[in-house]
Amino acid sequence: RAVAPLPLLPSSRIGSSRVGMERADYLPPERLRELATAIDPAIRLEPDAEQVLQDVADDFVENVAAFACQLASHRGSRTLETQDVQLALEKLWDIRLPGIGESSAELRLIQRRPQAHSDAYKQRMQLVRKSQSKV
Repeated sequence: RAVAPLPLLPSSRIGSSRVGMERADYLPPERLRELATAIDPAIRLEPDAEQVLQDVADDFVENVAAFACQLASHRGSRTLETQDVQLALEKLWDIRLPGIGESSAELRLIQRRPQAHSDAYKQRMQLVRKSQSKV
């Protein structure tokens, strides 16, 4: 169940700028071109477009990993587990990965609280409904 112990990243890394840092290349140029040609064999990516897509992929992986490490630390562990990554993906990007983990029973839905509507909003909605029913 446990993956591997990882050094926990400081919270200042989340959303940090990559100026002066080396690229991690989580998405190598060859793989990026392979993905693009799988979508459209005639597509050709400009070098600047490749660079932007690689930067986005690097930032995505780094942000999810940093937040997942924070979650592991919050639950008192120094081991990053699948559940930490799943929760980070869901909270940051609203991405669910069904089937990942030991069992499907482990995957619980994270309930979002319904937004509380203000009284002014409720009054406006009543007026809208009333005007629609008259038409």
